[in-house]
Amino acid sequence: MERDFRILIVEDESLIAEMIRVMIEEMGYPNPLVALTKDAALDFLEHNGIDFSILDINLRDGMEGIELARKANDMHIPFMFLTSYSDQKTLREATQTKPGAYVIKPFSEEDLRAGIEMSLMHAKGAAEEVVAIKDGHNSLLIRLRDIQLIQADNIYIEIFTPGKKYLTRMALTSFLEQLPSSQFIRVHRSYAVGRNHIDTISRSFVSVAGKKIPISRSYRDEVQMRLKM
Repeated sequence: MERDFRILIVEDESLIAEMIRVMIEEMGYPNPLVALTKDAALDFLEHNGIDFSILDINLRDGMEGIELARKANDMHIPFMFLTSYSDQKTLREATQTKPGAYVIKPFSEEDLRAGIEMSLMHAKGAAEEVVAIKDGHNSLLIRLRDIQLIQADNIYIEIFTPGKKYLTRMALTSFLEQLPSSQFIRVHRSYAVGRNHIDTISRSFVSVAGKKIPISRSYRDEVQMRLKM
């Protein structure tokens, strides 16, 4: 089953941590985790399938956020710093870990949102690329490798992944412009498929996850060329 995108908040001030948690939930990322100490954060990073982390730099025993950033790098987990430290020495040490963003306290929800989005944009091209969609009032991130099929439905598109389907208001053409063309193939005015999820293909249809998708005449030549049929 597709699980929610999991965000870890590392902040030793419990009131600030709770404020960040509420902001993140309001952005549409459900059930963010909170760590008040370095040890708790390390445990979450190692055992809880974290997808993104928001790190304070100065925890209870000093500049532990930078140590956690190095751990996140080792695990290929994108992260950002959210800190009250802006002196040159701290900035120099922090930037060596290559955070996606560096947001200074006090901050607004828009500052936090921009930091998350910038960090995830920078993380594209890493082991797991993601795409953001609006699902009702929620913002969700879907791993590109999980997208099997995209179907246009009037002014909406349906995005099929293993075990879950998403509905978002967007044109299929606009959505495909956000995706790497090497991984997705449009086969019909109403359908695009994830190349790695194709089971079988013929001149007139393609099978993806047990679904038979028509290949229209207007896309047939491009499909045949790209798949070298």
